[in-house]
Amino acid sequence: MNDAENLSKLLGHLPPAVFSEFMVSEFDVAMPELNAKQAKREQRAAMDNFLSALAVSVRQPIEELAERLVLMSDGAGQDVIEGFRDDIFDDADRETFAAIRNQYERALWLYCHEPALFKEALDARQADVFRQSPSCYSGFMAPKGLSIKDDEASRVDFHQTVAEHLGCAVDAVAVQIFRRLRPDTQTGEDVALYQVSIHHNRPPEIIDCVQDSELFGQEVIRAVSSHVTYEPAHGHLEVLTKDTDGRETLARIVADALLQSPISGERIPLKQYDYQSLAASRNFNVAGENVAFVKVVELGYGGSNHRSLLVKSRWNDPEDVYAAARELVSSTFDFRPRHLNYAKLSIRLKKVGNDRARTITVILREGNKCNIKTKREKDRALCDRLLAQWHLVKEIGDALKAPVDAVAA
Repeated sequence: MNDAENLSKLLGHLPPAVFSEFMVSEFDVAMPELNAKQAKREQRAAMDNFLSALAVSVRQPIEELAERLVLMSDGAGQDVIEGFRDDIFDDADRETFAAIRNQYERALWLYCHEPALFKEALDARQADVFRQSPSCYSGFMAPKGLSIKDDEASRVDFHQTVAEHLGCAVDAVAVQIFRRLRPDTQTGEDVALYQVSIHHNRPPEIIDCVQDSELFGQEVIRAVSSHVTYEPAHGHLEVLTKDTDGRETLARIVADALLQSPISGERIPLKQYDYQSLAASRNFNVAGENVAFVKVVELGYGGSNHRSLLVKSRWNDPEDVYAAARELVSSTFDFRPRHLNYAKLSIRLKKVGNDRARTITVILREGNKCNIKTKREKDRALCDRLLAQWHLVKEIGDALKAPVDAVAA
């Protein structure tokens, strides 16, 4: 199914019987009967052939739902689901959910049994993705320890004020307010996070489509989303939207209507990665953390005429990357006079309880890029703490004065 990437992924990761039952119950599709004597691969192949034969118009809505389920099955999606699992109302359902180990099956279970919770979790995942993008992010300092006012009067007042700000009718704006948990960057402990999601319709646009072999213009109305989060532990009010000019106004509307406490407009400091100190061999302090060892496994630098050199060594190599460079280049080679534009750290975690020993890879690149933004919440919080402790990251002040490629603190 080349035109249904997410459906293929869902088919490949769900147990065949679970996938077949879902297709029948959700879309009333007459799936082929599963042969219990066949291996899972053969069962999936039979269902793949059947789904591939469906008309694209039939398969498209299935693919759209599959995309939402796949989004909730990756690291970011599972982080959010973990934070929402305590909101499952029924004790027996909570136990059933806790016993599911397949992340695709967990997302599917939440969609089928707690659809409202699934929608909130999907919304929260999208907000977290926005938070990792400097082009969508502005952060403001607000008073600590407050709670979002979620009574009817506050919600109605906020809804109307937002509609006026966006220039929309009230019924063209949807507002969601909920509370969830996420790991604190400094301690790793779960802290409360309030999220306000705002969805509104853009003006109608005309797109071309074909009907009965004729080309027609069809009016389409698309909705766009913005998210505002408030973390009482630190007083961080974060606005996550592609509307750059309207972020501070939106922050003030949320503060005035829902926190009922104005903000000063002070921006949250941003971070800039500074890894030039890795040009020399060093010891990494991991006291108090569940870390067995840390090793620099790759270093790179650039020269004139777009030339570059990247030296690699494995995490289990008895020598380090500095010794590897001296062996490969010259016995006197030293990274310190060079300007590094790439570094890769291997952080080996200890086995604790049911958690297996594993390795987190941190990649730092020129342009203030760091791959920890794509990792799971707890891993990202750990990496944030360690990089700060090792002086590989620094705050660079007000977001308005920061380079455009800086990332949120």
